[in-house]
Amino acid sequence: MNPLFLIPGALVIGGIVFMVIMNKRQKAAKADIDIDQERRNYTAYKNELLLQDFSFLKGWMKGQAIDAFSAASIPQSTADKVKNLLGDGLKNFALSGTGIKLQRIDTDAFWVLSGKDLHFFTTDAVGEMEEHLVFDNFHLEKARMHDGGILKAQFGLYAKQAEEYLPKVQVITFDVDGKQLSLEVHDRLRYAVDPADMMNVKKQLQDRAKYQVVGERLLAELKAGFPHLKTA
Repeated sequence: MNPLFLIPGALVIGGIVFMVIMNKRQKAAKADIDIDQERRNYTAYKNELLLQDFSFLKGWMKGQAIDAFSAASIPQSTADKVKNLLGDGLKNFALSGTGIKLQRIDTDAFWVLSGKDLHFFTTDAVGEMEEHLVFDNFHLEKARMHDGGILKAQFGLYAKQAEEYLPKVQVITFDVDGKQLSLEVHDRLRYAVDPADMMNVKKQLQDRAKYQVVGERLLAELKAGFPHLKTA
């Protein structure tokens, strides 16, 4: 028998063995992570991420305090209807001078809570800041929030076991001169595996926990400052 015919079978077997090994590593690594314990490290994690992975937020905030920050997204329905929200009321609290686009839903977006002001940033295809909106105390006092479930659209198809890593979103709706603007607040920062950590499952899970602990704090701080935003 030609040994070349054995290669496909060997590859399949090798793939199965690899998956079994990685699943065992993942279970062992998950058992070592206590998310409640991790939450006690919030301040250290926040400072670390602002110095490393999210240092650009400090530049965008131009010296203003960053009390909490997390990921954001624009609902498809908002992106479709945004052209109806380009009135003077919305432009008045946009800090960019180029007008409000809010049409891109496939690039990163961020929330930053600074005192009583909630900053919303969108980025372009290369990660540079595109839009910067500021919702002050007046807008937050009139805002509403509801549960938006798991953010699936941004990720497309995914394995069922990966669902626990997908962000859950709260939809916050602002009144802008009588017009409604809905945006999404994620309960964690968006995490992308570093290629160097592809085989290091423990490091991946530790980083995911860190991104969750820091990201979820924004919602907690926001609801503490504005109790009417609490959802059932």
